[in-house]
Amino acid sequence: MLLIFGGAFQGKRDYAKRACGLGDADLFLCTDAALDATAPAITGLETFSLACVRAGLEPIDELRRQCPDLAQKVLIADDISCGVVPVDPVLRAWREAHGRMLNALAKEADGVVRLFCGLPQVLK
Repeated sequence: MLLIFGGAFQGKRDYAKRACGLGDADLFLCTDAALDATAPAITGLETFSLACVRAGLEPIDELRRQCPDLAQKVLIADDISCGVVPVDPVLRAWREAHGRMLNALAKEADGVVRLFCGLPQVLK
């Protein structure tokens, strides 16, 4: 598994396509809590984790349930841990659950890359 994360609009998808030889059709964009487990790459995990929190689900558990073969995936997520902690309890719970999910994925991943200003920083 390769985990790619960073702020919004930092070039994560372009980097994934270049580094992994992926095309647009290989990227599944999360719009809710449903995933396409057949896609080589899953992007928008922050949207997935928010939908899970709103449904009362733990994002990492739901990700593993829907996509049991994570070892073969490229996973792309926005880093939502920076900035002001949200006052809204749901958004605060989302921020915490998303962080737990990224921590768990980073531990399991073969590679972890942070993108900042389009520049990859290899962490693992």
